[in-house]
Amino acid sequence: MQTVYFIINQHHNHESIIKAGGGASEYLFYLTAKILSSYFNVIVYNRDSPCKMDGLEYRFLPDNMKPDIDNNSVVIVQRHFNVLIDLHKINPANKYILWSHDYLHDEFSNLSGNYNPSEINDYFVKHDIQIVSVSHFHKGNILSRLPNVNVTPIYNALFPEYFIKHTDIDYDKNTIIFASNWGKGLDKVLNIGKHYYKKNKEFKLILIKPKYCDWEPELHEYPFIEKRGCIENKNEYCKLLQSCLCVFSTSFPETFGCVFAEALHLDVPVIGDNSVQAGFHEIIPHELMCNFNNPNEVIYKIENLRNNRPHVTLDKKFYAEIVIDEWVKLLNYNIL
Repeated sequence: MQTVYFIINQHHNHESIIKAGGGASEYLFYLTAKILSSYFNVIVYNRDSPCKMDGLEYRFLPDNMKPDIDNNSVVIVQRHFNVLIDLHKINPANKYILWSHDYLHDEFSNLSGNYNPSEINDYFVKHDIQIVSVSHFHKGNILSRLPNVNVTPIYNALFPEYFIKHTDIDYDKNTIIFASNWGKGLDKVLNIGKHYYKKNKEFKLILIKPKYCDWEPELHEYPFIEKRGCIENKNEYCKLLQSCLCVFSTSFPETFGCVFAEALHLDVPVIGDNSVQAGFHEIIPHELMCNFNNPNEVIYKIENLRNNRPHVTLDKKFYAEIVIDEWVKLLNYNIL
C-alpha cells in the first residue's frame, strides 16, 4: 500500500481535535488524514508524542522540521510553503503537495519563512509542486500571489457524523449567531445589530469564537449581545445553531467558511456579506447574500427570514464522501 505522509506543525490527533475547539483547518486536516488511511498507509508527523490509533500512525515532528520520510512517497504539508521547500531540498525524490487554507496577502512571511513569493513561485514551478486550495476563490487568491503555480481546488469536507441534526429543537426567530473569529467583520455585524435592535427589542446576537481567538472588542454598549466564546462540544454547538433564526457570515475574504457549511447542513440559513469576495460565495445560496455595509438591506433580509424562513440544504459536493473521493483521485495521480 502506498505511503502518504501528512506534515502539520500542530498538536492533537484525529480524536482529540474533535474536542479541541480550535481552527477548522487543523480539524479537517486530521479527519481527512484519518479517512484517507482506509485507502493509503498514512503517517502523520505532528508535535505530539508518537502513537498509533485506528490504524493511523503518528510520529513526532522534529524541531528542525525535517522528519524521516521514505523515498518515493507522497508528502502533504499543511500551510507552510517554507517547510515544503526545505523538505523537498532534502529529498526531491518524493512527490509534494501543499494543502493551503490561508488567504494570502501580498506578503505572507508567517507561511513562507525566508522565501519571498517570487522564490516560492519559481521553486514550485521548477519542481512541479502542487497546491490544493479549499475553494475556487482561494485558487484565484493563490494565483494572484504565485501566478505560475499548479493549483487544484478541493473543498473542505463536512463530516456529517460530527454535526448531528436534532429534530426536537424549535428555533428562536429573534436570535442570530455570529460564529467566527471576531476580528473578521464583527464590527459590521455589531453595527447591523445596533440598527436592528431599535426595531426589535427581542433581538439577541450570540457570539461564538474559536478557542485560539484572543481578541475581544468592548461590548458593553450592545444590550443585545450574548457572548458564549468557544463551544468545544460539537453536540452543544449543533443544538445552539439549530436554535437560532440564522447565522451571519464574516466580512472577510475567507478561503472557505466551514461554519457556514455546517449551518446549512443543520438546515440553518446563513446571511452572507456580498460586499467582500470570499470562498463562502460558493457555499451560501445567492438569495441569502446582501451588503453588510447597508444595515437596512440586511435588516430586510432578517425580516424576510422571520416571516418566511426557507428550507436550506448544503450542496452534496461539500460532504466528505465527495471530497475524499477528490483526494483519492489526486493522490493516486501523484503516486510515483
